[in-house]
Amino acid sequence: MSELKIIYIEGQNHLSEEDIAGLKLTDLTNYKDIQTAEEKGVAKTTAWVEKNYFKSERIFTETFIKEIHKRMLGEVWHWAGKYRLANKNLGVDKLKISSELKQLMSNTKFWIEDESYTMDEIALRFAHRLMQIQPFPDGNARHAKIMSNVILEHLLNSEIFTWGESIPDPAENREKFLDALKKADKGKMDELPEVCQILISILHYFKLKKGCQILTALFI
Repeated sequence: MSELKIIYIEGQNHLSEEDIAGLKLTDLTNYKDIQTAEEKGVAKTTAWVEKNYFKSERIFTETFIKEIHKRMLGEVWHWAGKYRLANKNLGVDKLKISSELKQLMSNTKFWIEDESYTMDEIALRFAHRLMQIQPFPDGNARHAKIMSNVILEHLLNSEIFTWGESIPDPAENREKFLDALKKADKGKMDELPEVCQILISILHYFKLKKGCQILTALFI
């Protein structure tokens, strides 16, 4: 395979040479083909999640977190389901990945038991922090998307997020989402739903579930 030419955009993790060397499908010639192959794995994992039922005891484990990622990208990358071994432009220190995930899972279980937030906000806070941690070399946003839907559907008995799959050109709204995410990083979670309302007014034909399409542009 010839050298991959990847043009990174804001909010996207960078693949190292070691990451790229982990490609299983060496017959693929460009990054777009790799992304297409990845999406097939994501679709299969989404279907697998929807046809099975998982309890809290399984969901809130590092084993399950890794399993979801491996199912997503395991046909494309050798490192699928394995924590990153290097620090990147995004994410916590590599040595803190495990401890930060354990803290997130503990917090989320408490939020659910204590009913600290609405169901949507619990899933949103979980996805947001998981994105901040960036456990894997790549695919973290798509992984957070599936994990948050698992929590909604299997633990909260709530309608899952569609994550703006029908938005024609989510890239147009990426800047708004990135700005909202940066504010969320500072604890201003209340501004995220406002972005939803902006999208509703722009894309009035697309029915957004209340409070759920927050991070759409980060999941493309």
